[in-house]
Amino acid sequence: MLKINLISAVFIVSIVQSAFADDETCEILDRVVVTGASISSGFGVTTPPVKSDLGAHTINMKHVFEGIITSEHQEVKFFGDLLFFRKSRANAQKFIEKIKEYEPTLVIGLDFLFWFGHGKPPKDISAPVYRMEQLNFALRLLEQIDAPIIIGNLPDVRVAIGKVLSASQVPTSATLVKLNDRIQTWGDEHENVTVIDAFALGLKLINDEAITIRNQSWPSGSQEKLLQDDMLHTTLEGTVAVSLLAISSVELDCIETNPEVIMQKACEDARKSAKQNSP
Repeated sequence: MLKINLISAVFIVSIVQSAFADDETCEILDRVVVTGASISSGFGVTTPPVKSDLGAHTINMKHVFEGIITSEHQEVKFFGDLLFFRKSRANAQKFIEKIKEYEPTLVIGLDFLFWFGHGKPPKDISAPVYRMEQLNFALRLLEQIDAPIIIGNLPDVRVAIGKVLSASQVPTSATLVKLNDRIQTWGDEHENVTVIDAFALGLKLINDEAITIRNQSWPSGSQEKLLQDDMLHTTLEGTVAVSLLAISSVELDCIETNPEVIMQKACEDARKSAKQNSP
């Protein structure tokens, strides 16, 4: 099982145990699926205008991974929803069925679990109980996938209360600890699962501290480059950073790590996708 640890103010990728065999090749990147909620869906992230295309096309995490993967591969698939939270259970079930049908070689769901730890609980059940039940429902869905899975744990998003979230939608600190402990325990019990520490990365972003992922570093003071004003969603460069953190859990040489190159390729792929999907 791979674990991501923070040491001082720097992200260090420390492999304790890997969900992938040492002799794994780039074949794991052949049929990649990205699934998740608003960050995976590219909330607030669009292509800048260029001479040949002035349209602001949404850039989601699928486009970012097209920019990261350098080996021969099939088109990265995206099964997610910007409005995941409106019908979190139904959406999750729908996406898992699509993923199973596609038979991917790797599934990346960095914010797939977010709305199973967040959201407004019903009045007839205690919030901690409701959130744990929701989380266990999502984990049971993920167990249906017969492929390597990279998921994120839950970030502390209290700073976004009053911006895009209400206090009732956010778990208490004590509940968040229990939810993340459950995610890590579940991940440890499944050899095909790697849990990325989105909680630790989120704290770095909120506190505007230095971050190092793979061979790329962002010094303190980079918050505006990585995080949107709502203090919840990542910018394009922030999404690249999160994606690099995820893919660094797989020891491969066939990936691009330069954020500028990845962002350029992601924009190109987003424009290409928009043209292909235009009526």
